[in-house]
Amino acid sequence: MPPRQDTVRLPLMQPIRRPSIIDQAELELRNAIYFGDLRPGDTIPEVQVSKQMGISRSSLREACQRLVRDGLLTQIPGRGLFVTRMDAVTMSDFIDYRLGIEMQAASIVADRVAGLRADGDDQAVVTLLAPLRECLERTRLALEAEEVIEAGNADLELHQQIAEIAQNRFLVSSMSTIVILTRMGSFSDPRGFGVRADITEAHEALLGALSAGDASRARAVLRETLQELAQRLRSGENEQDVVRDPDLLESDGPEWTTLEDPATATL
Repeated sequence: MPPRQDTVRLPLMQPIRRPSIIDQAELELRNAIYFGDLRPGDTIPEVQVSKQMGISRSSLREACQRLVRDGLLTQIPGRGLFVTRMDAVTMSDFIDYRLGIEMQAASIVADRVAGLRADGDDQAVVTLLAPLRECLERTRLALEAEEVIEAGNADLELHQQIAEIAQNRFLVSSMSTIVILTRMGSFSDPRGFGVRADITEAHEALLGALSAGDASRARAVLRETLQELAQRLRSGENEQDVVRDPDLLESDGPEWTTLEDPATATL
């Protein structure tokens, strides 16, 4: 009798792909917006950018449409694509959205901490929240060195890390876009890029609530912090003490054209 050949029934698998050109172009544009190489109001001239990236115009268009979908770029028919400028109305809607995402992430983390505390595993809590404490220390050191952009980076990283610790991929994905939109709001401020002088105090309050497993208090701290941000980014309103970087008031601009007002500019 011939030997029996066992058959293995595999689920349907998708071929493994390297990141596509479109994925890479999207990432380049996201990074350019986040780091301020592209500022609110900057136009994205298709020919120049596609040549600079070494990709086709159709690939660039598809990458840009992903950013339009996420609100990072604004498309004006007949005029082109622009980095979105965050006005007061947009900021108000955005903060409502951000509050929903962040408060849910913070609640998940606080509940997880409460469970660990109940089990008497205090060391696990320290390990779980360690990335947040590292971001807090980075923010503190950056402010002491008057490195405003680095303080802003560390602040946004702390909020991103809360979603990462929550281990919910939808929250993580949403926060990845939220941090860029927040940066765009900061760059849209006509008074210049700035961070709260007392941002480390807000971080400490949030970490204290999370460390205690107090979801309600964590949500309250986030609400106060984000509502202050929305108020600060509305031009002309009173604000708390803010540390600003005068070098980040005006766009250095990429090598392509920068428009002051996409709504009235002509190409």
